[in-house]
Amino acid sequence: MEILPSTEKGYLPYFLLYQATAAFIHAIVCYLSPPAVSTVQFRGSGAPPPTTLLAHVYGVKNFYTVLIRLYAAYHIGNREVYTLAMLTFVGVLWLYVTELAVWKTVTLRDAAVPYVTAGLGLIWMVRERGWYTG
Repeated sequence: MEILPSTEKGYLPYFLLYQATAAFIHAIVCYLSPPAVSTVQFRGSGAPPPTTLLAHVYGVKNFYTVLIRLYAAYHIGNREVYTLAMLTFVGVLWLYVTELAVWKTVTLRDAAVPYVTAGLGLIWMVRERGWYTG
């Protein structure tokens, strides 16, 4: 297996690898840092107090995201894995939209980066699905 995914069909695998790396780093932070550090994005008016349990649950969510996106980066032509990777971006958008609009646990400023990265990832994957999974 190559160290980096193939770019034979395009650069989406690199984007997935980057996103998996970022999620992996955050998953580690969720386990090794104090909860106030690892859950800093949850500081809206309705945010619960940061706890170790909350940080660990968020870390586990990130770790599953890492596994799916990493596998998809190296198996971009697999339709089922591609769909799962696409759904990880839907999940991030769902999390931050509901946390901002419904639960008020995040601020727009804290949700901006997840909105942009998950939104771009989802749009890219929807538009190129046929190209990569042929």
